[in-house]
Amino acid sequence: MEEKTILREGGNCWRITQSNRAAFLVDGAAYFSAFAAAAEKAKKSIFIVGWDIDSRTRLLSDDRSHTLPVELGDFLNAIVSRRHGLHAYLLGWDFAMVFAFEREPLPVYKLGWRTHRRVHFRLDSNHPVGASHHQKIIVIDDAVAFAGGLDLTIRRWDTPEHQLNDPRRIDPGKQIYSPFHDVQIMSDGQTAAALG
Repeated sequence: MEEKTILREGGNCWRITQSNRAAFLVDGAAYFSAFAAAAEKAKKSIFIVGWDIDSRTRLLSDDRSHTLPVELGDFLNAIVSRRHGLHAYLLGWDFAMVFAFEREPLPVYKLGWRTHRRVHFRLDSNHPVGASHHQKIIVIDDAVAFAGGLDLTIRRWDTPEHQLNDPRRIDPGKQIYSPFHDVQIMSDGQTAAALG
């Protein structure tokens, strides 16, 4: 019996691929820690595309001791520095000035000039007036991919409990921010390779 599907490659979706494993990562706590674990094992490449990418983003918000830094910029710098041949490519939206006070000042300095030469950071301004670059995709070694609604930026980390005053949900200014809910999917196989 032929399987019916609403998906049509090249019609209403870009490509249909197979994954051996896939998981929904609900909220930033699950996503950030899964990303950190996968990136720590990277051998060749880490591609990060986001609406916002902030070097100050805390990937892990617990008090355990960690072998690597927990803030995104220092974390990427450390893993690229220790693994010869590993490159990290980051592409963020060159945002409209209305978002200037919500963004990290001088991201090109923090994620480009101040990091290892194999950490490559660029801002994308090549889009129509009034439009934005809004993809949120990470691909590691063409083997593991993340896609969904979460950026690697500040004020996105949270747990599914969304406790009103969770002291772990704190921004770089040491302010507790409101609960934040979103989801990513993590996949491997053909899907990760296609996204890469």
